[in-house]
Amino acid sequence: MSTTTTNLIQLIPPAAVMVLLCLSCFNFYKQYVLKSKELADLISKIGSTVRSMSEGDDFMRKDGVARIFQGTMLEKAWKDFAKTLHPQTGMINGVKRNRKFRLTVPVSTHFSASTVIDRPLGVEYFKHLPGILTGIGIIGTFSGLLFGLSSFDASSVENMNESITLLIGGVRDAFYASAAAICAAMVITHWEKSLYRKNLAALDDLVDAMNGLFEPGVGEEYLATLVQHSSSASNLTRDLKDDLLQAMLPVIKQLESVQGQRDDGLSQALEKALNESNKRLVNQLETALARQVKQPIEDMGARLDNRLSHIKSTPQDLAMKVIRARQQESHDDTASSSVQS
Repeated sequence: MSTTTTNLIQLIPPAAVMVLLCLSCFNFYKQYVLKSKELADLISKIGSTVRSMSEGDDFMRKDGVARIFQGTMLEKAWKDFAKTLHPQTGMINGVKRNRKFRLTVPVSTHFSASTVIDRPLGVEYFKHLPGILTGIGIIGTFSGLLFGLSSFDASSVENMNESITLLIGGVRDAFYASAAAICAAMVITHWEKSLYRKNLAALDDLVDAMNGLFEPGVGEEYLATLVQHSSSASNLTRDLKDDLLQAMLPVIKQLESVQGQRDDGLSQALEKALNESNKRLVNQLETALARQVKQPIEDMGARLDNRLSHIKSTPQDLAMKVIRARQQESHDDTASSSVQS
């Protein structure tokens, strides 16, 4: 590979670093610096205009501030904040009208740095841009070293000297690019912080000016109105409870009567069912006892009758037998007497 080609290859890492550095710086200037200056001027202009609106009543000031914010990037924040303003009413010439507006939340709740500055400018990304540029410079340095070492030729003393010269030149260019990236990162960090502080100062001035437009808190008369409404609501609730109880008493009594009738009917039905069940059970027991006990008792009675009849007839037979035996003996004695004579 020729020396010219090697030099061109070694210029790729620093050239890439410089291209990325230029693109990042241009994007930072266009997307952050210009927009940040525009936003700071807008916030300062609105703040000075709001601060000058100290005359007039609250309604005129509210309409005027709404026209100031209309068509700007802060219009949404104003609309959200305007919803929190509480109109306080009062008697004017015998007519109940809105007299003033009260602050219910701090102005900084809706006009905060994250809402007004960070989101429109994309501050979160540009805070990390210096670190990205530093990383690009470090990558460029190591890329230059790798490119120089990959083309190093140690086959001879002459080639080695030439390779060393090329390596040193590539590393030098890579360090130059890295130094430029680090310097750009430092400049961008300082510039970004400076512009951000300028926007914060303008926002603080706007918040202070808007805090002076309307009185904070609810006021003694508003607290009295709340107490009155609370007392009225309590009385209304008490009356509603009494009316509800009066309306529910007949219904409750009717329910109690119906429930009592149902309980009586249920008791009678339960008693009738129990009686019928007991009767059926007694009948079943009687049938079972008759079937199991009556027949054996009748058999036993029959056997006892047979025995008794046998016992009654046996003495008569014995008497007859005795009489017959006596008669036989008498007859035998008479016969024997006749033979002897």
